Amino acid sequence: MTDTMNKLFFRIGFIICGLFAMLSCGVSEMKNRLKDVESYIMERPDSALAVLDSMDRALLTTDRLKAHHALLHAMALDKNYIDVTDDSLASVALDYYSRKGPKKYEARSRYYLGLSYFYAGDLSKAILEFTRAEEVSEMSDSLYLAMIKTIQGHVYIQTHNDVEALNCYKKSYDLFSQLSMDFYMRVAEYGLAKAYFNVGDVVASDSILRKLSSPADADSNSLISDVLADRAYMCVTQPSPDYHQGVYIYEKILREYDNVTWLYKDYWAYAYALLCEDRSDSSNTIIDTLSQIDTSLTAKYWLYQIEKKRGNVEKALSLLEKSVTMNNTEVINVLKQSLFLSQREYYESQYREASLMVRVKNQMMILMVCLSVFILLLILYIIHRYASRQRAEKEKMMEYVEEIKRQLVQAKEEDYPLLKKRFIDLYKSRFETIGTLCEQYLQNKDRTDVEKVMYQKMLLMIEEIRNDSVRKIKFESLLNSELDGIMQNFRNEMPKSKEWEVTMFSYLVAGFDATMISRLMDMPLNNVYAYKRRLKLKIEDKKPEHYVQFLEMIS
Repeated sequence: MTDTMNKLFFRIGFIICGLFAMLSCGVSEMKNRLKDVESYIMERPDSALAVLDSMDRALLTTDRLKAHHALLHAMALDKNYIDVTDDSLASVALDYYSRKGPKKYEARSRYYLGLSYFYAGDLSKAILEFTRAEEVSEMSDSLYLAMIKTIQGHVYIQTHNDVEALNCYKKSYDLFSQLSMDFYMRVAEYGLAKAYFNVGDVVASDSILRKLSSPADADSNSLISDVLADRAYMCVTQPSPDYHQGVYIYEKILREYDNVTWLYKDYWAYAYALLCEDRSDSSNTIIDTLSQIDTSLTAKYWLYQIEKKRGNVEKALSLLEKSVTMNNTEVINVLKQSLFLSQREYYESQYREASLMVRVKNQMMILMVCLSVFILLLILYIIHRYASRQRAEKEKMMEYVEEIKRQLVQAKEEDYPLLKKRFIDLYKSRFETIGTLCEQYLQNKDRTDVEKVMYQKMLLMIEEIRNDSVRKIKFESLLNSELDGIMQNFRNEMPKSKEWEVTMFSYLVAGFDATMISRLMDMPLNNVYAYKRRLKLKIEDKKPEHYVQFLEMIS
């Protein structure tokens, strides 16, 4: 019995040891396979991803294997340009490496966890993980330190922390230079160009973009369309815009690069540049499409610029007001994204967050005050211009009335020319009515309602005099009877004369001076002299039968 039991226990022990040996061999094999994938994942990420996807997850029997596989899987997805918004892979890796190490893998896990937050749009969590990754990253792992600084730069660009972005891209460029990784150096340079442009150094930005427009290697070709798009955008938006060059570059991209994917801002800039280049049809097509799909603050800004360019001032101001209203919400969102500044638990304090909020609020307050002042000044300008125009019109009318009163007084004098007296007689009743209205107008200067009524009546009466065709015909008949058919001769011999020329000729024949003619015809005094000269030249050029008489009468 004892021997039988001993044999049984021996067999069980042997089986257990065999299982352990098999398991150990399985773990060792998976460990080696993962190490092998890690060795070529940077050069052949597509192959690495295929191998990782084909692995039997059931063979990942230890936490270490699961963590390593998750980390490599996250890395492979990133290297294959697959943006992952799910944090599950990186979280599995980080849960293990933050406890067990090594620090190098913890840093990489935090980097890819930060990437998932970045692609998901949670910039606050993203920057915190990137900052922690930088803190635990080993100096010997300069590749990932460079990648961390690059992505930090991207976050700072999106949150308008351009100075910090500039510093990050400079650091990443230096690290990639030390590693002789040309493509990634160009990526960092591209970030530098964006940051320089945002801080106002257009020259430095343009210099880098021009350099990047001529790739040194095949891998860099993938950047070219984006680089060119940024160059075009800079041409359109810089302080001294070059719309022609901007359109040229945008259309070069469309001609020479397949599957171009622009940001909305680039389509807006292209449409605006086309408008400035007098290519309205092409511009309007793009604008109509964009207006239906893009309702962002950027869209409102570009629509404001477009309507201002079109001369639609009121519509432009309305869009500007909407953009400011939207900006309130977007600034709040930026502030939310900027909370990472307070979450850098290693070296940040609450004061920086508070200072940032105060600064942004102050900037918004200044913007709102400036906008309010601008709108107020615009309103005041419109009111002033309207009042000035009304005042000028009233002064002009009073001058007219004074001229009429002067002619009425002079008409009573014995030596007053007969023809002028006949003209005054034709309109005497209306002239006298205007004089009466004028007196009433002056007597009621302090009563706005009465003054307005009198003013409108005088305007109406003056327009009736200027447009009274019946009395104009009677006046021509008088001239014909007194001066041997002079008006009939003028109409017959100068058949292409415009009606205003005939009217002016009749007034000149009657002997009216330039002042009276300017009142009767509602034109500036200088124009009277100019039109008189033009009329004389026309008569001299045509040389009608009675041209000598015509010239004598109007001289």
